[in-house]
Amino acid sequence: MEITKTSFQFLFANTIRALFKQSAKEFDNQDIKITPEQNYLLRILTSQEESIQSDLAEIMQKDKSAIMRHIDQLEKMAYVVRVNDAIDRRKKHIVITELGAEILKKCEQIISNLSEKNMETISDDEMETFKKVLIKLKENAER
Repeated sequence: MEITKTSFQFLFANTIRALFKQSAKEFDNQDIKITPEQNYLLRILTSQEESIQSDLAEIMQKDKSAIMRHIDQLEKMAYVVRVNDAIDRRKKHIVITELGAEILKKCEQIISNLSEKNMETISDDEMETFKKVLIKLKENAER
């Protein structure tokens, strides 16, 4: 199958890139020094009691070294800390700090505002249909 500028794969990939670029630009405009991926990583950390690097890599579908680089950067900014496991000292849990939770809250507000702006011309019915199609695509891809 040939990929053209109107093919699903091209449009979907370009849309994701455009949304990430838009949020990165807005983070920068608001002097927030994290990337959209780091924002996603922080969001994951708030939704799980315990997170280790390999779990985060699996959730984000990235290799462990890429996740480690993100964690290192977030740790330098004091948004996360590594905590030794009580049983296995080789294992380190990644925990979001209070400062990390504050920056995440700011990022979520920015993303919410951008989403609202981007959805202005999309009806509720169109969005529901789009979500259903995405769910089916994901289910089909995981078979």
